[in-house]
Order: sequence, then C-alpha cells, then structure tokens
Amino acid sequence: MAAVARGDRADPPAALTVEDCTAAGLAPYGRSYRRSRRGVTFRAYFTPDRRHHALLLAGPEPLLWMDGRSAAVPTGIGGVPCDRRWGPLCDEHVAWLDDRFVHAEVGGLWSHPLYDPVKMDLLGDIRGLLIWDAAKRVRHLQLPAPGEARTSPIPARRGDSWCVYPDGAAYRADRPDRTLPIPR
Repeated sequence: MAAVARGDRADPPAALTVEDCTAAGLAPYGRSYRRSRRGVTFRAYFTPDRRHHALLLAGPEPLLWMDGRSAAVPTGIGGVPCDRRWGPLCDEHVAWLDDRFVHAEVGGLWSHPLYDPVKMDLLGDIRGLLIWDAAKRVRHLQLPAPGEARTSPIPARRGDSWCVYPDGAAYRADRPDRTLPIPR
C-alpha cells in the first residue's frame, strides 16, 4: 500500500482490496480493518460490494480518502477556524450508507446557538455531516440549522433524498430534522 500521509507524500491507491489491508497489517475490526501505532489509527471501510473504500487516518490531524482521492476534512466551519491544537474536525469513524455514499460526523460548530461548552467532547456536542459521493467524487457538508440540535447525526437514504436524524432516538422513531434531495 502506498504511503499515507499529508503534504508531498503519495495518497493511498485508488484500488484497494481486503487482501491489501491484510498485507499492510490491518486487522478486521467490526465493519472495518484497523491498525494502530503511536496514537494514530488507520482504518479501511469498504462498501458492501467492495467496489469502493474509505480510508481514515485518525490522530491529531485526521485525513480521509475515498477511493484514493482526498475528501478534505473541515478545519473550520461557518467562518470559525479550528483551534490549531486539535487539527481538522472529523470523527474517527465513517460508515457507508450504501454502495455510493459514505459519511462521517464533523464538529467544531462552536458558534452554533445550541452548542454547550460544558459538555466535554473534542468535536463539540453539536455535529454536522460530511457525506462523500463515491460515484461523482464529490463531498457534501450538511450543517445543522440554528434550531437543530444534532448531537450524533445519522443520515439515511430514502429514494432520491437524504433524511438527516439528529440522534439515534429520532432515527428509531423515524423523525428526521431535515430531508434533502440527493444531488444528481
């Protein structure tokens, strides 16, 4: 597997297999393959049909690639830059909605009216979603409106729309706080 790092080093390969992950020392871990060293965890997530993959380097500066292409992790949101001590603002897990879309939670919504600075979480207690379209190779950033208290947002694909649920309880009750058309 090619070097995985920032800057002038190579991005990971566009084609990746489970065998490549095993050869690189990644071990099966739930729905992903994982390897941790020196406070940094490298994870590979595959679509159910294994045609697409997401690679996440979780550590002080998370990096995210989809099929070998960088999916820029936000370093600030809504004009508010991220505190440089914490680096980009992305959860250390991603999940595939289907064989086309993958998502990760993003944080750093410090200026959101419902943000609670008392709650201890490096990403903050109000979250947005980074959704990557593997077919079009496009990143979509879905942020909560001022009255939307998304603490652990869950997207679901319903036909030609995304339903965005603020948390697991709303998902189980099928109460999305937003329904958005999927860009064609």
